[in-house]
Amino acid sequence: MKNKETENKYWENEKGEMIEFGNYFMRCYDQVGKVQFGVKYFNPKTGEKKYATKFVLDRKELCESKEGLPYLRETLNEWKEWADNND
Repeated sequence: MKNKETENKYWENEKGEMIEFGNYFMRCYDQVGKVQFGVKYFNPKTGEKKYATKFVLDRKELCESKEGLPYLRETLNEWKEWADNND
């Protein structure tokens, strides 16, 4: 059984795979089934790139929803079609 405190700090126990797009990022944690979405920015004092998570998508909750996963899949398919037509 997972400790709630450990589960809440999954980002300390797993290195997420991240992609950046524009001023945003998406980071996936496969083991715990979380996808973080957020903004990237530069620390004005150090110039270091930083990331601020704004939303977390939970795999279990999304997949248990009757509408969540199909809706997300359809939205991504529509966006891909739009991208293909606007290259």
